[in-house]
Amino acid sequence: MKLLKFDIGAELISNLTKGMYQDPRDALREYIQNAVDANSKNINVKIRQNSIVVEDDGFGMNHKILRKALRIGVSDKKPGKDVGFMGIGIYSAYHLCDTLIIYSKAKDNLPCRLKMDFNEMKTALSEQKELRLQDKLSGDELIDLQTLLERYIDLTDENELSKDEFPEIGTRVELLGVEPYFYKELTNFEFVSDYLKDVVPLHFDFEKFKWGKEIEDKITEICDEHNAMFELVNVKLQVNNKTEDLFKPYYDTDFHDNKSLKPVFKNLTEGNNFIGVVWGCLNSTRNKIKDRKLRGFLIRKQGFAIGRRENVVKYFNSHTHFDRYIGEIIVVNPKLLPNASRDDFEFTNNRTIFYDLLANVGSEYNQKSNDFQNSSKVSEKINDIAKKVKLINVEFSEYEKDAEKLVHYIVVLNHHSNDVKSIIKRNVFKEGEKNKEHTNNLNKSITDLIDNIQNTIKKLTEEKKTNNKKNTKKGHNKKIEIAKQLASINTSEIQESEYDNLLILLKDLDLDFNNEIGEVFNLLDELFIERPANTKLEYYKILNELKDEINNLEI
Repeated sequence: MKLLKFDIGAELISNLTKGMYQDPRDALREYIQNAVDANSKNINVKIRQNSIVVEDDGFGMNHKILRKALRIGVSDKKPGKDVGFMGIGIYSAYHLCDTLIIYSKAKDNLPCRLKMDFNEMKTALSEQKELRLQDKLSGDELIDLQTLLERYIDLTDENELSKDEFPEIGTRVELLGVEPYFYKELTNFEFVSDYLKDVVPLHFDFEKFKWGKEIEDKITEICDEHNAMFELVNVKLQVNNKTEDLFKPYYDTDFHDNKSLKPVFKNLTEGNNFIGVVWGCLNSTRNKIKDRKLRGFLIRKQGFAIGRRENVVKYFNSHTHFDRYIGEIIVVNPKLLPNASRDDFEFTNNRTIFYDLLANVGSEYNQKSNDFQNSSKVSEKINDIAKKVKLINVEFSEYEKDAEKLVHYIVVLNHHSNDVKSIIKRNVFKEGEKNKEHTNNLNKSITDLIDNIQNTIKKLTEEKKTNNKKNTKKGHNKKIEIAKQLASINTSEIQESEYDNLLILLKDLDLDFNNEIGEVFNLLDELFIERPANTKLEYYKILNELKDEINNLEI
């Protein structure tokens, strides 16, 4: 069957770009992707007045390559290596601006220029649509796509521009006459920078995220071992008078107490098939990451974001543990290709392998979070017992004559001793871990204190005064020794949060509710939590137990 150029209507360009690039910032991503594919290391994005400029220091294009870039659905880029390979990205600004101008210069070539008059294209299609609505135009009279593009695209001939008109190797993309309803959003610096930080392969800010360099170096090392490519770029964003170097959006302040656990790395590998690498940093407390947008793991292909973090939760089987991490899934396998909308991968066998591997890795990250949760709960238990034992050691006196009080001390201490011995038996802490040492020290302190109190009880039954004096001196020295042992137990890192009320606890858990519901919780707090508590410490303990139970609900 023979097809004519008239069989492909001009509305196709509008339908394609509107469907693929719904967010005005998507066009910036496309032109940055083209820069990365051209091996650019430094990219400048400038937004001012009603124009946008994207400049890079990549290979640049000569006349022949720039001419090929005009093709729709046809690309010379390699799908496995290059990020942009759909053959449509150059038209991504169609709905965003009136005119697109591209200047480019390759090594040993004169510069060239491409101009697309999107405004005239849109006007022609709009007039055509209006005539159709009035039944004044038939389908056979519609302008075809080839004619539309030929009419409103201009590419300079070879050697038409002088070297002075664009002297540096690289490419500059200019979007002129940005649509007013897009311009208001695009002149919001945070609106643009937050998007680019999330979707572009940027470096970490090493000064603001302590693990940044270690993560970059480790991923590079792993990829080098598998002969895979892992690239990052520098992007500088200027919006009117504000200019900033952009970095990945991860900072120490995103974690509670400004601390996270050491990053954990997992390879995604099946036999000799290397898919990529995962990194994740767990919060230093049993809390969700502060910033909702950063919770969990983001999939990236060659550094560019694929989909959203919330799409990945199902492969981790636990929203609670997922939300306590900040991490990324770096995919570098050339056979795993993103779909047109960049929200998932194309359906292939490699996609199935990838998600199977991701589910296994997700379980491992869940287990690490669960182990940390159990360990931190035990640490808090040790902390609580240590406080109570210290209090008994301070209250206890070798001159105590009340045998009933001394027996009560021993009963309480035996209860604490059983708890500590149970923790030691469960082997919650690893060998060499500081909390393991603290637990053993606490166990010894409790045993020594029980012995000391028992000696005092024994003293009360003795009749000889000389023996009484001797035992008293011995008991006093033992009390000092126990105090030193307890003082060596550093519990500063395992303090549980002290919430002033139930409402603050719920906000820390990031639960949404309006003011009226908040008042109801305040009333419930006053009647059923605060009132039954005998002390402030007991109130804190009840609230923290409630917090753990809420976390375990997987909401």
